[in-house]
Amino acid sequence: MKGFKMATSELGSSLKEILTQDFLCCQICMDEFDTPKMLPCLHSYCLKCLSQYVKQTAPDLADAVFLCPTCRQEIQTPPGGLESFPTNFFIVSLLDVMRSQKDATKKCDTCLLDSTESEASSICLDCNNYICKKCAEFHCKTKFTVNHQVVELTDDLSITVLKSKKEPTCQKHENKNLELFCIQCETPVCMKCIAQDHNKHELSEMETAAVERKEKITSGLDGLKEDVEELDKRLTSAVDTMDMIKERKEKIIQALEATEEKLKEEIHNQRLEIQQDFETKCKAEEKQILAEKDTDECKLGILQSTLDFAGKIVAHGKDVEILQLHKQISHRFGELILGVGRYHLTNIVQLNAMLLGFPLFLKRPQLLLEFNTKTENDINQPWLSGVAVSPSTRNIIVADHTNGKLMLYNNQGILIKSLKQLWHNMQPMTVKPFDVAILGKHIALAQYADKQILILDNDFKVQSYCTTAYNCTGITPLQNAEIMITTTVRTIWNKGNGIYKFNLINKNPPTPVLDTETSFKHTLWTEVEMPDYVLGLNNSFVVSDSSKDILHICDMEGNILHTYEGKDEDDPLSEPQGMCKDNHDNIIVADRKNRIHLVSQKGDFIAYLVTEKDGLEKPCAVTLNLDGDLVVTEYNSHKVKVFKYQ
Repeated sequence: MKGFKMATSELGSSLKEILTQDFLCCQICMDEFDTPKMLPCLHSYCLKCLSQYVKQTAPDLADAVFLCPTCRQEIQTPPGGLESFPTNFFIVSLLDVMRSQKDATKKCDTCLLDSTESEASSICLDCNNYICKKCAEFHCKTKFTVNHQVVELTDDLSITVLKSKKEPTCQKHENKNLELFCIQCETPVCMKCIAQDHNKHELSEMETAAVERKEKITSGLDGLKEDVEELDKRLTSAVDTMDMIKERKEKIIQALEATEEKLKEEIHNQRLEIQQDFETKCKAEEKQILAEKDTDECKLGILQSTLDFAGKIVAHGKDVEILQLHKQISHRFGELILGVGRYHLTNIVQLNAMLLGFPLFLKRPQLLLEFNTKTENDINQPWLSGVAVSPSTRNIIVADHTNGKLMLYNNQGILIKSLKQLWHNMQPMTVKPFDVAILGKHIALAQYADKQILILDNDFKVQSYCTTAYNCTGITPLQNAEIMITTTVRTIWNKGNGIYKFNLINKNPPTPVLDTETSFKHTLWTEVEMPDYVLGLNNSFVVSDSSKDILHICDMEGNILHTYEGKDEDDPLSEPQGMCKDNHDNIIVADRKNRIHLVSQKGDFIAYLVTEKDGLEKPCAVTLNLDGDLVVTEYNSHKVKVFKYQ
């Protein structure tokens, strides 16, 4: 018999799950809905409960903006008040089904026509009549009802009772069935509605319109499912990342404790300082992840709630219900899909690098890159006296003193261009560099033979320049757009050695901080013989003296605050060369014994960052790139090498 073969277990269990969960309960009063009103976020509440809630949170109901009790989205009260929010007829219909199941045993509608009573065992989904077993057999054999779908009544809630729901009627015209769909107004209408308000509007059959809108809702569901999956992955990643941080933190602390007794007191004190900074970074990262995790969990709840509601509408709603709700659902989809977007996972790379490379005293440096700068056109052996890294392009700028050229390499060591001539106001200027430095968005170049300071833009065009009395060697940026240079005259009397400041903004001639013409008796100049390089610190500067094998750390007036002559008497500094500083204002200096020293601002030895054992050969100039890696030029090999510093 047609209809009795219909499988109902899957659909029945699905519907039963809907009706036995909190779907039919108001989340304010936690009881069955009474006049459920649906908000724009698709959450529904009893009209009475909603009124009381809004009065408590927004006393002025006339123009109230309140937060949805579930997802906390801001909701604007419509002009007609809370009653103007659409009634959730899907929930109303499900409540009717629920209540109908609690009624007494169903009677056969056909037998009742003969004034007899028989217990119904089936229902005709086409006639919406309950019928007994005998009438069901007859019902499936008559000419007019042979194709009707008759299904048996079971104890489980199933598609049977879902289809037995009454068709919703027009809210505007009592007891009038909704028969057509107004395409212009996007709403189901009855015949009276058509005559009064929609007589010139384009209309569609309910079934046709429902199919089209159902496809739109289904398409929107796919987008939300992708967002749910993305947030699930993000939350999983957050948990994994926090576990990783905890694991690595424990390993690093154990490593620090294991080596603590082997280090000098200065190293021990520094360990405590670095560990505190490390813990702060970890806590900051964990705090950020927890905050984002809480936000994501809230978003996931909102998406899941919308997904569940829309999915149930598509799976179990009648055409008219889909048409009644599709506008609000589609609008909500647009809000959520635009609002969630695609998130990048938390950027843990920098913290990872710090964990893997720390502590710097316990790991050997890693050579990341090396490349040779010598070309067949070089007349002399290259002397790579200066090096800098462009913050905007990450390109490496190298000054070749003996061949008189400025070379630009990318961060993979590929030569981009080599310059022996620069231009200023259509006039050529010969390149005769010694040192190079980055000054904000500009490049500062110390010209040795031409005794000039050149200020270049990123295209290596000369923006300004000034001339000094002596050969320029070292150059370093200071605060307030100032630079400091050293000048050197390699004579027995060292006449011409000096330190000058130059302002990029006012472009006045260099003003002497100290020079041998005016300040020869100053304490600094009774000590310094060959000031090749200079390094600006915070309210102080460092001068390297390659003749006396010493660093002088001075205040801005040139008074010597501290000196550095090497690790100890048995391991002295040897011909100090180029310098740079790390993020803690520690001094990094190269010497001719194939070592890179790390020195505190007080002139205390901290560690050797790179030595001959790491492949270092006659280092000259040194700087840090944007990743905190050490960039070193070599005198004998004519190479540029990049070592991992942090």
